[in-house]
Amino acid sequence: MRKTNWNKPKFRNSLLSRYMLIIAIAFLFIPVVVPTGLLLSLGVNYLLFPEKKLEQPQLYNSVDLEEMWHNEARELAHQPQPETIDAKLKEIKAKYPEVSLFWVDGEERTRLQLPKQANLPANWSTEDAISYMKTASNNNTFGVVAFISEKTDEPGGEGFMVLRISREYLRRGSSPDASFYGFFMFCMLVIFILLSYLFFRNIRKRLLNLESGMTRTNKNGLPVRIAQGRADEIGRLEQAFNHMVDKLELGKQREQEEEKLRKNLINNLSHDLRTPLTVLSGHIYTLEKEPLSSEAHESLRLMKTKMNDLDHLIDHLLSYNLLSSGRYAMSLKQQDVLRIVRVSAAAWYPIWEKSELEVDIELPEEPLIWEVDEQAFRRVLDNLFQNLHRYASSGKYVGISTVLRNGQLALLIADHGPGFDAPTPSKGAGLGLTIVDLMMKQMKLMLEIDSSSEGTKIYIYPASRIS
Repeated sequence: MRKTNWNKPKFRNSLLSRYMLIIAIAFLFIPVVVPTGLLLSLGVNYLLFPEKKLEQPQLYNSVDLEEMWHNEARELAHQPQPETIDAKLKEIKAKYPEVSLFWVDGEERTRLQLPKQANLPANWSTEDAISYMKTASNNNTFGVVAFISEKTDEPGGEGFMVLRISREYLRRGSSPDASFYGFFMFCMLVIFILLSYLFFRNIRKRLLNLESGMTRTNKNGLPVRIAQGRADEIGRLEQAFNHMVDKLELGKQREQEEEKLRKNLINNLSHDLRTPLTVLSGHIYTLEKEPLSSEAHESLRLMKTKMNDLDHLIDHLLSYNLLSSGRYAMSLKQQDVLRIVRVSAAAWYPIWEKSELEVDIELPEEPLIWEVDEQAFRRVLDNLFQNLHRYASSGKYVGISTVLRNGQLALLIADHGPGFDAPTPSKGAGLGLTIVDLMMKQMKLMLEIDSSSEGTKIYIYPASRIS
């Protein structure tokens, strides 16, 4: 037989190493994927949207604009002359052409507007100023109000100045470049998840294949071999499973060979014993006709009894051999089993009467129809009655009746003997009860035995009617 190598699989062939390789590739590709994604993003946007690259307006940072505006207001507080403020606003407008500017002096009059803006009051009240400051910034426009004073976040000084710009000129969190880059990174994540899914799906498929091999059986009722995969942990499990199947098949083959040898031995032994028994029986018959002493006739009687016992044992062996091999022919048909019981009990009645047994037979007049083989059922009864006569005659009682068992009518054979567990010197190997059990199974009958020191009760009823 092939010797199986059960060494632990190498780490490079294990499932853990393969999955760690997937993780390592994912991490090692991060320094490559990130710049590659950026370059591809720029390239795709340049190729697909070249006109947008040329027409892209100047974008500003809102934080930088707000800080610049407050710094300018703080500086103008040292030079509050209107001309100086106007010049500074024009300078800022030239630098940031997309913004709109105006300022209000300390007397709450609107001064320079770049460009001219409608709906601005010429003179400002406190309510106008507060209302405007609340609406300076909205969803479409970003606005900054700064007071021309040493502390630009406090009212007072030489008035206040306002900067507003459309939000389309402000930098946002996403752009065509960033969108493509995000899509690229999403694709890489999907690829990683897909690889992980394929890895675990392959493991699940192999485990299900192993489970299927464990549940499927061949004609001998043994599991079937399965195809072996990679030399990893599951592969070693598959190899161990196939090794177990080989062992089971070898054991089954040996069991079949031993069973065949045993049956042939029993069959040959039974036939070989018939010849000397026939010869001995003929000699005993001859000797019984001779004038012998009473002691000699008693010895001949005992010899004849033992030979009959041996003859019954040979019959049991032959019957057991046929039953265990499935070659015992039965003709099952519907018939009244109570009639068979009455006939068998009548044949045994003289023997029970001679042994001074109280015979109590209470069977109903109505027929009890079961599907049985009459000869086999009669043989079952003969075996049970013979065991009762041999091992339970000390109880001096035989009872045969019908009772309800598991919701149906059953045949009951009872005695008052010492029970099955009591030690009996003449008790055999139990071959008779084994034959009874095999015959009952072929006729689809149940046999239940309740035994104690007060006696034994044997119940017989059809197995197919059990709910």
